[in-house]
Amino acid sequence: MNQPVFRAEKPADEPVVGSRERTYVIDGVVQLELPRNDAVASPGGMLPTFVAGPENALAVAPLERLLRSRNLAEAARIFNPLVLVGPAGSGKSQLAQAVVRHWSAELGPDQAAYFTAADFGRELQSALAERRLAAWRSGVRSRRLLVLEDIDRLRLHPAIQQELRATIDAGVEAGAVFVVTSTCEPASLKHFDAGLVDRLVAGLTVRLQRPGLAARRSIVRLAATTRRLPLTAEQIEQLACREVASPAELVGRVAAHQAHGVTDGGRDRVRAASGDCGAAQANFTGDAALLRPTLKQIIAVTARYFGISQAALAGPSRRSSLVLARNIVVHLARQLTNLSYADIGRGLGGRDHTTTMHGQRRLAELLSREPDVQRIVEELDRLLR
Repeated sequence: MNQPVFRAEKPADEPVVGSRERTYVIDGVVQLELPRNDAVASPGGMLPTFVAGPENALAVAPLERLLRSRNLAEAARIFNPLVLVGPAGSGKSQLAQAVVRHWSAELGPDQAAYFTAADFGRELQSALAERRLAAWRSGVRSRRLLVLEDIDRLRLHPAIQQELRATIDAGVEAGAVFVVTSTCEPASLKHFDAGLVDRLVAGLTVRLQRPGLAARRSIVRLAATTRRLPLTAEQIEQLACREVASPAELVGRVAAHQAHGVTDGGRDRVRAASGDCGAAQANFTGDAALLRPTLKQIIAVTARYFGISQAALAGPSRRSSLVLARNIVVHLARQLTNLSYADIGRGLGGRDHTTTMHGQRRLAELLSREPDVQRIVEELDRLLR
């Protein structure tokens, strides 16, 4: 792949490309402006910019092609599908949704489709049950862009896997472009339909990492600028030094500092010299209580992880996957907040405290014997801290 021209260092005030959204390189870190949505710089929000430090430098070229071009076929000429692989919090969803917004604006909203893998399977099964498969299939395959998130969570049902394989074949033949996200490499999806794995492997796989130190500094500066919040170099270092599960966590740190007046007299609380991450991390621990997640954030992150809606998570259904997700919310809320069982139950659709207590006991039993449940809880815990 040719080295893109925007990789060269530019002054902070000089955009690399002249489109509606621009790309900057500041202090060796690429800042890729994304098509705007309603996101705000809040504890649970995201900045409308993808910040790529050295750890994500290889992702910039294909993303530039997809987010700046006005010719979809040309943008995807060197890849189809594009598979974004990375851990939760690395920016896969932010980028996938930005791609949908860009091409919906360019081609029309009926030309770009967005699914989670769970949604794709559910919609296919509904179409089959309601005898409208042909119409549903036509609608999906008529799109010029299809974005599918969390492909590694696609159900292993043969009909669902084969339908997606056929959808990719039909779309590529018709000139459609596919963007897929996953937490693992396509080649490692051992239990998937072999033909589907072949289609994914044939595209371009780009691995995303969580932001490194240079990228974290840039995210903190962007979040502070968005909030018109002046920060000293020492405060930026303090906020950026500690590793995070996602850029949104950094935005949350900036919001917490602003909300609690940390910048007022902040020099008394921030003693770390610029670049001394060990000292900065030590000073940061005193503010940990300010950054506890809320119950709403725990519900949102858990729902996103399981590929379900927040309404379903708090709703009355007793489907096993929903019950597990609810019990995990209760467990995490008890671990990460000071909420009572009654408070948690009210936030989960008005359940009483005995129900939430029973849910946590059930989860404790699973944690003692189910490694997969342990892994899920540990990953969600990392995302929320």
